[in-house]
Amino acid sequence: MHGMKNQIASFNRRDFLRGVSLAAVAALGARSAKGAPEAKDASTPSGARRTWGERLAGKGMLFIAHRGCQSLAPENTIPSFVCAARLGLQAIETDVRFSSDGLLVCSHDDSLKRMFGLKQKVSATPYAELKKLVPVKGNGLDTWPKELLRIPTFGEYLDVCERYDAVPFIETKGDVAVVKPVLDEVRRRGLARVAVLSSVQFDHIREARRCDKEIFIHHIFSKPEQLDELAAMGNAGLSYNYKDLSAVPDGLVAGVHAKGVKMCLRAGDTPEAVARMVALGLDYIPTNVTVPI
Repeated sequence: MHGMKNQIASFNRRDFLRGVSLAAVAALGARSAKGAPEAKDASTPSGARRTWGERLAGKGMLFIAHRGCQSLAPENTIPSFVCAARLGLQAIETDVRFSSDGLLVCSHDDSLKRMFGLKQKVSATPYAELKKLVPVKGNGLDTWPKELLRIPTFGEYLDVCERYDAVPFIETKGDVAVVKPVLDEVRRRGLARVAVLSSVQFDHIREARRCDKEIFIHHIFSKPEQLDELAAMGNAGLSYNYKDLSAVPDGLVAGVHAKGVKMCLRAGDTPEAVARMVALGLDYIPTNVTVPI
């Protein structure tokens, strides 16, 4: 908690943006767009990456940048992912779904209306068209080159996570068929013990565990009656849908932990909310603002 307070106190948006090299972000996007693998940081070779379990067992709270750093860039864009990593967030969350031609892309909504002002769907649009779109909503629209604000591929997102040794916290969306190719790519990169597979859809969680016995699974907005099944799956976490943290029942977190399941709540967007989450004994904290103010 003290580390986050210090980060808040020292944060200066203008100075930070100077520190995030636009050239470096552009180069990352360009390499990924061409299909070339991005080189990993020499300081974090694949075999040296800490697993999600090791990070949970470490000191301090784990913060998850929900859809990247939405404070400085539009959600689910390469700049939002890079900014979150450069700010030191341990995990970067994104949403993954299919384009119409079967490519894995990062977009929370299937509809393109909210972020791009278009009455069409990601699932009905080929990636060749999706990558031409520029968001009309979000922070930093005038900060970043427009070509960096396109919808990224899942591979480009993983490139950022690998480069900065951030945990890929992956929420699968749409048809359950999306789960297997997501996990195939995670395993191909040797990230099965580093990444987290999450979903609101419980059939996605079941499919993830069927496909991979190793990856950490996280059920979003879970129900009490699903706790035992999650516990039986093993290496699992959940969140319950409490908008008001004062409404969280006494003993709820302890009861989840007693089953061997980890827990978080949404979202740590203010220092007060973060302090309450720490006091509740939660295991990790998603944040929409990256630097709670």
